[in-house]
Amino acid sequence: MSDICQDLAAELRSVIGADAVLDDAASLELFGQDISGDAHPVSLVARPNNTEALVNIVKFAAKHDLAIAPRGGGMSYSSGYVCQRSGVIALDSSAMNRVLEVNKEDMYVTVEAGCTWHTLHETLEPLGLRTPFWGTLSGLKASVGGGLSQNSIFWGSGRHGAAADSVLGFEIVLGSGEILSTGGGVKSGGSPFFRHYGPDLTGIFTSDTGALGIKATATLRLLPVLPGKAFASFEFDGHADMIAAMSEVSRGALAEACFGFDPGLATQRMKRASLMQDVKTLGNVVKARGIGEGLRLAGKGRGFMKNVQFSAHFMVEEATEAAADAANECIRNICLDKGGREIENSIPKISRSMPFPPLNSMIGPEGERWLPVHGLIPHSKALATFEAVEALFDANAEVMDRHDIVRGYMLTYVGTSCFVIEPVFYWPDELNALHRQTVDDAMLKKVNPHAKNLAARGEVMRLRGEVIGILGEMGALHLQIGRSYPFQADIKAAPKEVIRGLKQLLDPEGRINPGSLGLE
Repeated sequence: MSDICQDLAAELRSVIGADAVLDDAASLELFGQDISGDAHPVSLVARPNNTEALVNIVKFAAKHDLAIAPRGGGMSYSSGYVCQRSGVIALDSSAMNRVLEVNKEDMYVTVEAGCTWHTLHETLEPLGLRTPFWGTLSGLKASVGGGLSQNSIFWGSGRHGAAADSVLGFEIVLGSGEILSTGGGVKSGGSPFFRHYGPDLTGIFTSDTGALGIKATATLRLLPVLPGKAFASFEFDGHADMIAAMSEVSRGALAEACFGFDPGLATQRMKRASLMQDVKTLGNVVKARGIGEGLRLAGKGRGFMKNVQFSAHFMVEEATEAAADAANECIRNICLDKGGREIENSIPKISRSMPFPPLNSMIGPEGERWLPVHGLIPHSKALATFEAVEALFDANAEVMDRHDIVRGYMLTYVGTSCFVIEPVFYWPDELNALHRQTVDDAMLKKVNPHAKNLAARGEVMRLRGEVIGILGEMGALHLQIGRSYPFQADIKAAPKEVIRGLKQLLDPEGRINPGSLGLE
């Protein structure tokens, strides 16, 4: 570290506290990388524990002409907070992790932006409450602020849309250090119980990948937890029937959450430790469904998936068990009509009983690197898009085999109008610091370390780029845009100018996450 950086670190410590600044080499590397690629080490890591400290960091950055890269739980795979320039403060929001208010009468909850989805869930569930969208599968680490910046999906998305659809308002720290309230909070003396009062300022800061301002707090809507639950799983001989079935279930708003696997991704997931060995998972099943159900699932294990081709898994939640069973019967009829065969439903039951598992799936079962890419498309284009991507992989089969690159698909949907295709890559390669910090030590000890494999990594990055190109041709949209998806090239001239104008207004010096959304 240079003498200049040491002086900056000392000055920032005097402003926000000695424990709130990291400047060791390991931290500068860790906070300068995400899942997608190599590190671009930052100059300092700042860890505010309240909004006042966050404001002071922004003012410090302005004083010294430094950029700020807001980072939630670090689960980005699109270089969302990786600034490829010098003079960057990585903003670690993990100390701003409090649930500030649960208003059961007016049905909203306010959290600090670094609060994880897991922490929010653990706070609300005993009260019989939840947010409409209530987290990602990475929610053990992923933060609410990060999820709203990236516009995440999964838990609750089948009925209630993406993360942005659940938020009522923010407190945003702008590039000047000024605090901007949105939603009901714009009214003097008001409360954040409703999102809209005049133009939707809240929407400006959703899906912005942290480029327009830094989220200090977020307020989300609340719903009652629904006690009626049902689960169903189906296998299909081919992708076309499964996609058709999932789309019809989506249009009927029948399931809270759903995911589908192709044989490649199912094989990767089933290679992991058996259900019988996963004591914590079984404990959660017993807690949620009773000891009889836990023992039954333990006996089944995961062996039933061995010869399954394509599989779709549905989680239904309704006000009563009878209503849940009725919705599940509708799903059953749809899937059987599309050529599906019902199989053991342990996968959705296990997933729902432990919604925020350890993040060991961010590496392969033998320690491979993992990298997803995704597209959001209308149902009418889902089949053609899948087949176009699959044709790319077929054309590259020889090079993928030569480099031991394995591909698979996660399929899901959002609300009634949006289908999601997420191709994923696994390949033998050296793990980075973020993998080693995030994956359980017990998991890391079970896998053999791979050497750095730039040749395979290069082919994966090429293929990912070509997948993004195909998705673009099909009219796909993207979440967590970051620096990986061609947002500026994709959008029309008028909205492009509006977004650039907003950046100039809200962050005139370009200090907040420069490069994200293609905004320098």
